Amino acid sequence: MKNKQIILAGIVVMALLCSVGTVAALDNTTPGVQMADGISDDIEPYNGPISADSPLYGLKLAMEDLDETFTFNDTQRVEKRLDHARLRIAEVRRELQLNRAETAERALEQYRLKLNLTEGSLTTFASNAPGLLHAQEMIARHQEVLAGIVLKYPNNTGLTRAYDNSLSLELKFENKTQMRFTRFMEKDNKTVLKAVRLEFRNQNRVNDDNSATVKNTELERNQNREKIPGQKEVIPVTTTIAPQPGHSDNAPSGTITPAEQQGSSQDQGKKGRD
Repeated sequence: MKNKQIILAGIVVMALLCSVGTVAALDNTTPGVQMADGISDDIEPYNGPISADSPLYGLKLAMEDLDETFTFNDTQRVEKRLDHARLRIAEVRRELQLNRAETAERALEQYRLKLNLTEGSLTTFASNAPGLLHAQEMIARHQEVLAGIVLKYPNNTGLTRAYDNSLSLELKFENKTQMRFTRFMEKDNKTVLKAVRLEFRNQNRVNDDNSATVKNTELERNQNREKIPGQKEVIPVTTTIAPQPGHSDNAPSGTITPAEQQGSSQDQGKKGRD
């Protein structure tokens, strides 16, 4: 009985430590976050009591999974998973700073698992489910941070894989929400996100195509404006005038119209009759 109480007390203490560690990691990045339209430029390295190299790390992960399991609201469960995935990024940064590649890979593997669980749960959501767009924004934030870490550690294949996984998950969100987050840089070098509806983007593309068609039609009208309906287009005939006796071979050539050519033929016929 006493052993069970000790184990239960240990679990409660671990749960409290995990909660403190999670809050500490999130608080470090709060000043740089704009929840409405911006994204954090950084996720600070994890500074909690149980890092990825700790023998209690597995228990910490188990407590997080338990927390997700007993979250019965689907949207809140997804957000908790992505928060825990964000914590894995913070842990990765700490392990890389301390040149602990093996434990950094351990945290990256846990990040991958969180994304896989999130992707698997998307099938149960409707396209207009509350909070789904916010979860998509959280993934976009992960991408910006991971991209910066990859630049710092370009030979780390685990980081590259984590970045690719975040891209793949965001595409799954796009298919569900029909929204896309576009990124642009503000004057203070802060990356800002803006949600754009995919239908609107497609409509703009159609409008551009229609505009091009109208311009081509207008150009054809201008080219045909001088043509008279029901009449054939008159094509001028160019004829070289043969040099007459007593004239130089370099006599200039001229251009005559069909009417002039017909009049010349009539004059020649009249002279023949005379």
